Amino acid sequence: MKPSRLLLQLLLIWLLLGLLAAAATVFEWPRTYEVKLLFWCWFALLALLAILDGYALRRPRLEATRSLEQHLALGVRQRVGIKVSNHEPHRLQLWLTDFPPAHLHLEGLPIKLELDPGAFAEVRYAITPRRRGLAEFEQICCRVRSGWGLWEKNYYFGEAGRSKIYPNYKPLFRSSFVGSDQLYTDLGLQLRQRRGEGTDFHQLRDFRVGDSLRQIDWRATARFNKPISREYQEERDQQVVFLLDCGRRMRAKDGEISHFDHALNALLISAFVALRQGDSVGLLSFAGQSRWVAPIKGRFQISHLLDQVYDLDSSAAASDYLEVARQLMTRQSRRSLIILISSLEPQDRDDMVNAARLLAQHHLVMVASMRQQVLTDTLAAEVVSMDDALKYCGVSHHLQEQAAMYTQLRSDNIIVADTAPAHMHSTLINEYMALKRSGIF
Repeated sequence: MKPSRLLLQLLLIWLLLGLLAAAATVFEWPRTYEVKLLFWCWFALLALLAILDGYALRRPRLEATRSLEQHLALGVRQRVGIKVSNHEPHRLQLWLTDFPPAHLHLEGLPIKLELDPGAFAEVRYAITPRRRGLAEFEQICCRVRSGWGLWEKNYYFGEAGRSKIYPNYKPLFRSSFVGSDQLYTDLGLQLRQRRGEGTDFHQLRDFRVGDSLRQIDWRATARFNKPISREYQEERDQQVVFLLDCGRRMRAKDGEISHFDHALNALLISAFVALRQGDSVGLLSFAGQSRWVAPIKGRFQISHLLDQVYDLDSSAAASDYLEVARQLMTRQSRRSLIILISSLEPQDRDDMVNAARLLAQHHLVMVASMRQQVLTDTLAAEVVSMDDALKYCGVSHHLQEQAAMYTQLRSDNIIVADTAPAHMHSTLINEYMALKRSGIF
């Protein structure tokens, strides 16, 4: 219980009366006695009112419930609702607030409410998650004023709640209701399925201008007495396994989002596209928290992946690419497309090359490395001093060694994708769809 603003104002008046009484005593005013009497009478009246008002203050009969989504999306502004009902026979004045965890940015609380007997109020406020993981909400707080308004006391109602903060999955579920072409457009891609290409037979149809002669089905042509073409589609029911690096290099940031969160977003969007293509998708994280999700196809797999990665985070551990390659070889026997997402440095050359060669013995391997924006900015910056020149030369040498590592990987038939973190999802999808169309995968 704490004094209200009204009580503090009345106490301020009492203090001013005290100062006036002290001045009257020092200067021997003729009405000093009356001023002192007013001072003590004010004190007695205020003390009596405060004691009676505080004694009458008790826990009100309020009911408060919170409506909260069980799944929140990182960086997406979302609404939380609170309903407060007054079961007291008199009017209540209160301040309402909530206590989400510190990594959720809150807007719209606290708010002042006045509830008549039997009335209720519905309040909505906004939260924006800043970090993935489990968000635990405390009970709803109502700061209630006493009958005469001299005291305020916090009371807690309702139940504590919790919600999982996922990577930004909202675009995925919105895309569940659109066709593939619209999905690729929404993702900023220029992908189109090319008719007549692929490895799996799809259907017979009438010959069209532009079809190749090898597409003609001569038996069907003879039967129907008109040209009939075979139409193929990309091969389905393949397996894609993502190797997600959780090592210390993934903690770097370009802007507000870390490389690890960019990697997670790219992984989930790419996995969603692969599942839409009829392939199975799996995951193995390494360097820190090790999690294995066996490749499964179907629309529910993306939800399973979200449940597995929502609380994953980068660690201070070093990335051992050869060790994770050995682990995957023991877990995944069927030939698959292996996509390793990391942030490679030239010193990783030997370890990365050996790991890729081991995986390539049985799988098709793609290495996706996130390029640090600071390197690109350094090369693009104007050189005006000796320090700028040294930085430029150091970055140039670093990128040359990195390019040599990528060249060696490509010579071993490893697919390499080197791109900015924000563009990783489009790069992965383009590479994946190119492999599907080519028939290599």
